[in-house]
Amino acid sequence: MNHDPKIQKLKVGMIPFWNLVPFKQELLRDRNLNIDMKLGNPTSINKWLQEGEIHLAPCSSICLNLPGYEMALPLGVASDGFVRSVYLGLQNEHLPYLELLTHRIPKIREIFNSATQSHLEFNARQLAQRVTEALKELPSIPLNECPSLKFPNSSASSIALSKILYTFWFGHDAFKFMCARNFAPLSGTQKPIELLIGDEALIHHKTYAKTIDLGQFWKDLTGLPFVFAVWQSKGLCLNGWRRKILEVGDLAEKRMRVEPTDYLPTLPALDANGNALPLIEYWREIKYRLGPEEFRGLLVFLCLARKLSEQALDNEIAVKLLRWQEACQIHQV
Repeated sequence: MNHDPKIQKLKVGMIPFWNLVPFKQELLRDRNLNIDMKLGNPTSINKWLQEGEIHLAPCSSICLNLPGYEMALPLGVASDGFVRSVYLGLQNEHLPYLELLTHRIPKIREIFNSATQSHLEFNARQLAQRVTEALKELPSIPLNECPSLKFPNSSASSIALSKILYTFWFGHDAFKFMCARNFAPLSGTQKPIELLIGDEALIHHKTYAKTIDLGQFWKDLTGLPFVFAVWQSKGLCLNGWRRKILEVGDLAEKRMRVEPTDYLPTLPALDANGNALPLIEYWREIKYRLGPEEFRGLLVFLCLARKLSEQALDNEIAVKLLRWQEACQIHQV
């Protein structure tokens, strides 16, 4: 195999969560790959790629909204509905808010449908613009009733998606108000709604009164898959490496569908109540290879996140979005 002569040994960042165990194991098994693997949570590998400590990694998808980050491969971590390992954990005091969310979901789905049907061709930026404008017309809850959010420091994409959900759920004014407070509690007695991701989410799922799966939430509203991570690089030439990493990803996805027991640990992984984690079912709901529908979901997420955070769209980001959108149209992904 002819690797890029500038990269004799590929430095790969890897997240040590169960969702990437099949991919990690296949990478380590392949003796034709000369790689160094550095393990860290999503925030850490985002930073390592930015600083040049690694060449390639499944970084948070939201990083693609930043200059310099580039999609290296049509690989990532995605779900077309339930993902199990990214959710908002609610306590009993939060349950009354669920009625509001249940009431709003059909209205927001209608906004997405209307924005989609108004264009013969898929255009993520225009869709995000129309959805954002329509959301501002929905009433916000009273500001003195806004619930707080507690974020982990380990996942940028899930935090961005949580903020989108908060806006849809409680209204644009509530989002702006709580965003200015960094979503801190309004009083010392108010319990926050908690965002959990990765292995911690799998372990503690049954300790909450109710959970809102963010993969399913996104699917309910947009009809699209959600892409939590994308394999990214920093502009390096990865010719020679690209094909092999793609092969490894495809092999891992196939095996975790048909023979997932191959990836199970010797001793069962347990949740907080001492029950075995449903890893086989979990892996079957995860996708590594990103197809046209995953790209559409990714682009809508990136554009919505930019609109809500009021990020300026510089030329580099605009060119990237146009290139990926064109790939969606012609199915070259």
